[in-house]
Amino acid sequence: MDTSIQGEEILLLITVGILIMLLLVFVLIAFFLLSQRKLQQARQKAYAIELEQREQRLYGTIQIQENERQRIAKDLHDSIGSKLNVLHLYLHRLKKQVPSTPLISETVQDIFEVINTTLDTTRRISHDLLPPTLEKFGLKAALNEACTQYAKSSDTLQIDFASPHEPYPRHDKMAELNLFRVMQELFSNSIKHGPATHIRVEMQYQNTKLHIYYSDNGPGFDPAADGYKPGLGLQNIESRMNMIGAQYALNTAPSKGLEVQITYQPTL
Repeated sequence: MDTSIQGEEILLLITVGILIMLLLVFVLIAFFLLSQRKLQQARQKAYAIELEQREQRLYGTIQIQENERQRIAKDLHDSIGSKLNVLHLYLHRLKKQVPSTPLISETVQDIFEVINTTLDTTRRISHDLLPPTLEKFGLKAALNEACTQYAKSSDTLQIDFASPHEPYPRHDKMAELNLFRVMQELFSNSIKHGPATHIRVEMQYQNTKLHIYYSDNGPGFDPAADGYKPGLGLQNIESRMNMIGAQYALNTAPSKGLEVQITYQPTL
């Protein structure tokens, strides 16, 4: 009888000991999982902070670039452009005063051509840095003008621009500028890295939202390919879209060209 009772007590103690051991194991596992969860949350928070800081630095870099572009464009127009125009007038005056000979006439004509070419180049660079059409008339007029200019730059390139004729509201200048820079980047990629022979741009408003559709018939690429990394152009596009809170979708595949849809909710 006593032996039976002692056996039951021993079994009970063993059972209690095992339960305590299991409980400790469960507590340790729960503590480990909780620690891992907190560590993962801390890592995610640190990564989010790093991304935010990286974006802020990138936004600051873009803003500095735009400010520098404006400064250079102003210097080209006000300083170099004006001085070239004065030089052009002085040369006209000199031409009237100097006796005309074949050598002098040819030299003067060559100087005129150099000055005119330099003036055209200065205007073009200044225009690319800070499009006056964008500032004066808005995004629609600037895109229409850009399509015409890019089409003229190549004998094999056709660019179609489509947009309703109703007047478009003006938006925040920085938003318009970033949208225009994105389109410039798309044009550049299609022409230089494509090369595309046909580009189509559509722009319209629907329910107070601005929609821009861009497509080309270039070779395209596979964004899901192993080792693919977006180039600086696509990174720049994404950064500018994030800056103004716009959404964009990119669709492409090898031999299928490129399609980009941009949606922007203006702040009226």
